Amino acid sequence: MKMKKIILIAGTFAAVLVSCSKTSVDVPQSEILFQVAGHSLSTKAIDDYKDNYKYVPFGTYAWFKGELSSDDRDFMTNQSVSYEESKNRWAPTGTTYYWPRSGSIDFVSYSPYTGDGENAPAPTITEDGIKYPAWNVDSHPDVDVMYSDKVTGQTGNVNTYNHGYEGVPTLFRHALAKVEFRIRAMYLTKTAPTGDVTRWEITVNSLTLSNLLTTGTLELTLGEDGSWVKPESNVWDPGTGSASHTMDVDDEEGLTTTSKTVGAPFLVLPQLLEDQVVTMNVDIKTYRDNNDGTGEHLVYTESGVEVTGHLSTDEIDRWGINQSIIYEIGFSPSLTEDDVPEPVEIWFDPAVADWEKITVTQIIQL
Repeated sequence: MKMKKIILIAGTFAAVLVSCSKTSVDVPQSEILFQVAGHSLSTKAIDDYKDNYKYVPFGTYAWFKGELSSDDRDFMTNQSVSYEESKNRWAPTGTTYYWPRSGSIDFVSYSPYTGDGENAPAPTITEDGIKYPAWNVDSHPDVDVMYSDKVTGQTGNVNTYNHGYEGVPTLFRHALAKVEFRIRAMYLTKTAPTGDVTRWEITVNSLTLSNLLTTGTLELTLGEDGSWVKPESNVWDPGTGSASHTMDVDDEEGLTTTSKTVGAPFLVLPQLLEDQVVTMNVDIKTYRDNNDGTGEHLVYTESGVEVTGHLSTDEIDRWGINQSIIYEIGFSPSLTEDDVPEPVEIWFDPAVADWEKITVTQIIQL
């Protein structure tokens, strides 16, 4: 989410708009500004873009629509837009554009701004399509890829999202998905019908996701209602890249029966879930009471225990575009059966081996 290169393209198109103007040049013109927002991945709220992306310029494409179709022109082509803190506004970087006196302007934006292949490939944007070339999430783990709704027929700065400034309404949507893991112990003590008390301490060392798809392409087309139509599968067209993602865990206190986040949420390529798995590495200490009122004793320690599960479930078979997925792992410190979070008691299956039959004829002389 770091991009700096600036492209200046004001001159030619400003001249076109002046030639279309039907008002006196003495009348002051209004600068084109932007009012930027984005859909939260955690809620359905519309957040102020500035809250999380204050220092992340975005790129904009714009098309002037005249009174006659022959007057239509490209107006902005991959123009960087950045936040001006002194004026509390979002404006084109390094140049100024003015609203025309006739006609209107359509806009499509993307984030983060990319110029000349800097940081990552920029999407190809036309009036009716957005196409992302091969993107490697593993190479750009912190780049929150976003695209805006297309806004049409704009004639001036407006206040749409009530975030404290006016401009072209620019609502971003996440093109990637976000995954978060939470974990809790299903139980930490068990009292048997016999009165024996067993207690466990569980420390999580790491959580590793394997076989994650990391490369892909995405193409969006403009629907009849003016919104972007995503692929039917709601995932990117995958490439051949894959990787593992390991989260180091600061778990000195150990697990409790209350869920807590493991590692940090992270961006992933939207993908169908097939062979992706999660592996957890834990240490487990098992204690039993002394049955004499003197407390408990450590029975044994299991170090570096690895347990693995599939990320595909009955409820989740993909990580979709603009989705935030939270997995909650319930870990049982003892062996369980049939997905029931209860420890398996140690029973016995006694049997007696038959006598070894040996026929011996032996004369004992007394």
